[in-house]
Amino acid sequence: MSQQQQQLVIEGGKPLRGRLPASGSKNAALYTLAAALLTAEPVLLHNVPEIADIGEMGRLLRSLGARVSIEGTDVAIDASGVTELMASPEHVVALRASFLVMGPLLARRGEAGCAPPGGDVIGVRPLDVHLAGFRALGADVRREGQNFVARAASSGGSSGGGSGGGAAGRSGGADPQGGRLRGARIFLDYPSVLGTVNVLFAATLARGTTTIVNAAAEPEVAMAGEMLCAMGARVGGHGTNTITVEGVAALHGVEFRVIPDRIEGGTFLLAAVATGGDVMIEGAEPAHLDSLIAKLREAGAEVE
Repeated sequence: MSQQQQQLVIEGGKPLRGRLPASGSKNAALYTLAAALLTAEPVLLHNVPEIADIGEMGRLLRSLGARVSIEGTDVAIDASGVTELMASPEHVVALRASFLVMGPLLARRGEAGCAPPGGDVIGVRPLDVHLAGFRALGADVRREGQNFVARAASSGGSSGGGSGGGAAGRSGGADPQGGRLRGARIFLDYPSVLGTVNVLFAATLARGTTTIVNAAAEPEVAMAGEMLCAMGARVGGHGTNTITVEGVAALHGVEFRVIPDRIEGGTFLLAAVATGGDVMIEGAEPAHLDSLIAKLREAGAEVE
């Protein structure tokens, strides 16, 4: 729906029948684009939905210095040339997930800045979970003008809950002028999905071990952990309420497929049942729709 369109008019009364492919998850895809900032090596993503938010995130990454190519449902990202560490307000105003660039930039470059993001206004989704997580990892977080800015401690020090030994001298993928975060036990006041993912991103290159307690456990968070592991991160417990991260010095590139959109899939299932239709969703992940499928069967629907 374009910005000019405010409503859709549906003439109902007919059963919905047919087959359709499961689109990639919008939220999960946005997380994968942000995660590409964690490495200087190429990242290739498949099954990315062709929607406006992906284009917005692509423009944001380009404004930071990354090269982004979008061809249908494939997105290629090369963040080796990232030089800008402050996300411009003009690129974040329309997209709440834009704040996810903070964790990767802070982890890899030791500094990041972003204005409060925009996006859909659905309930209250404060940034406190993100900022408190960054502080727990040793970052100095403050408001500078319209931006939130986070800076890691100087890499020259040896303080923090790190692994010590040889790890203390590594940059964690950060530039020489940047600092490195340190592992910590972090209790999230609220199991925010975006907050969990952002803190998870930041912890991947931190010195030592990070434990995120009261983490969000949605499939999109689990997928973010799977992508990070495929890039060389040491992450455990993703998809549960306690995530453990052993920091590594750097991450490598990856070719990765975005999970199907469970919200879209569930919507079509409900539409089929409501209209007395017969719909097949190809490529859907039943495990992500367990609770909905159970309730539909309780209501008498046939779901295979």
